[in-house]
Amino acid sequence: MPTEVVGAVALRKALSQYAPDLAKELTKELGSILKPIVNEARSYVPLTSPMSGWSPTYNQTGRFPKYNALEIRKGIIYKTTPSKPNRAGFVNNIRIQNKSMIGAIYETAGRKNGQGQDWVGPNGGGASKGVSRSNNPYAGNQFISNLGQLYGSKRRGNDHRMMGRLIFRAWAKTQGKANASVFKAIENTTDRFNRRTEIVDVRRAA
Repeated sequence: MPTEVVGAVALRKALSQYAPDLAKELTKELGSILKPIVNEARSYVPLTSPMSGWSPTYNQTGRFPKYNALEIRKGIIYKTTPSKPNRAGFVNNIRIQNKSMIGAIYETAGRKNGQGQDWVGPNGGGASKGVSRSNNPYAGNQFISNLGQLYGSKRRGNDHRMMGRLIFRAWAKTQGKANASVFKAIENTTDRFNRRTEIVDVRRAA
C-alpha cells in the first residue's frame, strides 16, 4: 500500500506558500480519493465480536481491550497532512490509519505469526513479551482463525506487514486505482503550479 512520491513534500510546502488555492484543491481531491476507501474499510467491521470471549459482556480480566465495533469504525480515518519523518526519514503525505487499539488488533493480528504467539502457559516465559500465557495452548491460533484472512500483498517470503483485514482489504479492492488517482492528482497540481510560476516569471522579465 505505501507508495513513494519523490518531491511531494517540497511541492506541498511550495503550494502552501505560493499557491494556497491549489493546496486547498489538492487536499480536497485527495480526500475524495481516500474517503470511499475509509467507508469501505468501516463496512468490513463485524457488528458483533468474532468470538464470545472477546465480547464486551464477557467477564474478562487483564488489559486486553474488549471488542467494540463502533470504536473500531470511528478509529478508521484518513489524513492529508504530512506526518513527522520516521526513523528512515520518510514522511507520509496522505494515509489511512486505524487509530484505536482494538481496531489495530483486528486489522493486523496474525501478520507476524499466522498460528498465534508461542504458548508458554500462565506461569511460563518469565518477562518475555510476544508469548501467550493463556490457559488454552491453542488460544492464539483460535483467535486469529476467528478473525479471518489477511488481505493485501506479501512483500517477500512471509512478510505480511502490508496485509490487513479492514484498511488493507479496502485498499486492495481498488486494484491499484487509488494509487493511480493519487499520482494523477499530484501530477495535475504540479503542472498547474509550474504553469502559473512560468507566467509570473515571464511577467517579471517583461
